[in-house]
Amino acid sequence: MSLLPKSKPGRSIRTTLLCWLLPFAALFMGVAWILHGVLLERMTRDFVKGRLYQEAALIEQNLRAKNTGTRGQIILQHDSFNAPSHHVYAISLAGRELFSNPEWSAQLRPWLAQPQTGLLTLSTQLPGQSGPSYFLAYRATSSIDGQPLMIVVAEDYSVLKAGEKELHLWTALVAVALLLLLIGMIWLAVHLSLRPTTQLRQQLQQLRQGSRSRLDEAVPAEFQRLTQQLNQLLDTLDQRLERSRQTNANLSHSVKTPIAAITQMLSNTQQPIDAAMRAQISSKLAEINLQLDTSMRSAQAAGPQAGKNANPVVQARDILWMLGRLYADKRFELDIQIDEQQLWPIEEQDLNELLGNLIDNAGKWAHSQVLVRLQQDAQGFEIKVADDGAGVATELLDQLGTRGLRLDQQVPGHGLGLAIVREAVARYGGTLTFSRSVQGGLLACIHLPHQS
Repeated sequence: MSLLPKSKPGRSIRTTLLCWLLPFAALFMGVAWILHGVLLERMTRDFVKGRLYQEAALIEQNLRAKNTGTRGQIILQHDSFNAPSHHVYAISLAGRELFSNPEWSAQLRPWLAQPQTGLLTLSTQLPGQSGPSYFLAYRATSSIDGQPLMIVVAEDYSVLKAGEKELHLWTALVAVALLLLLIGMIWLAVHLSLRPTTQLRQQLQQLRQGSRSRLDEAVPAEFQRLTQQLNQLLDTLDQRLERSRQTNANLSHSVKTPIAAITQMLSNTQQPIDAAMRAQISSKLAEINLQLDTSMRSAQAAGPQAGKNANPVVQARDILWMLGRLYADKRFELDIQIDEQQLWPIEEQDLNELLGNLIDNAGKWAHSQVLVRLQQDAQGFEIKVADDGAGVATELLDQLGTRGLRLDQQVPGHGLGLAIVREAVARYGGTLTFSRSVQGGLLACIHLPHQS
């Protein structure tokens, strides 16, 4: 039974995308439909205006042709021009009036008195109608043989609006059909785009069940970095497991022989335990203790762990303060080339192992001064520890950090400090180099790359 608290599942990516895309699609189609209505009305008015203008010009042209050579006698009658039967018109020439329907003269006569010219919206109640009718009219003024001419040509606006409304409703039906098609395409696009997430979930389930060891990296670019990091994490876990098994096997093999020797010494009741045997038993126990200590250090310096970081400035100051008390006759200095609040992607225990072993080694060999420098560049992080001791011969620098190797037996130690540092640096993919310092002693430089 899991003791971890169950977290409330968040909204799925598919639901989020649909909740955003579908309303926007509906809003887009709604705005398009409204704009269609506005543009349709404008285009209708422009079309009717052009047609009314042409018919008014045709009436004027026919009137001019009919009154040419009449010697001042104005002719204004229905057969004087080809009047369009589908339009309502009212004409005034030299005080005489002519209407498309003589029965509508009382209703159409006020149109001739309108002061405006051009496209107008007029209303009147024609005989036999229960309510007023609205017309789009074009009013033009001119003269024939010095006599004023006024022409008003109109078209029933209600008929135009009915046609517009019918066309607009058909457009609405088409817009709804397109919206449904767009919704289907959006849903299909979201489903196809998120198919890799389903595949990734299935692969994680297979990984949990043990039917696969790694995730496929042949995924879309948005998920490629994620799968690479997950595979790197799996590689790290496998390396730790293998290292742990190897350490346990080495420890078992190392302590088996001294334990068997001690057991044989203690089980021999005929041979008394004298001073020499006691020293031998003590030596074997010390050897076992050394192996256990080494194994514990290796287990603590386990390598990088996701989501862990440490402040190198704070930890370096703590270690320098502690070693300053241990080596009271030597001066420890810290050169900080980074922000004091800077965090490095390394576990605190590992950073303590690196700093502690390097500074302790420098403190043992320094004559009077140890300098620690922390810096960072585009390639990664650097720790430099220099002392003013006797240093190490150039041909022996490559041997430093070899487990159990001690170049000088006069200083206490087991030769494990630099070996632990080298192993920990290798787990982080870094490098450990040794050279002669400016002060004349040893310069140890650790370079840790940025974690990808």
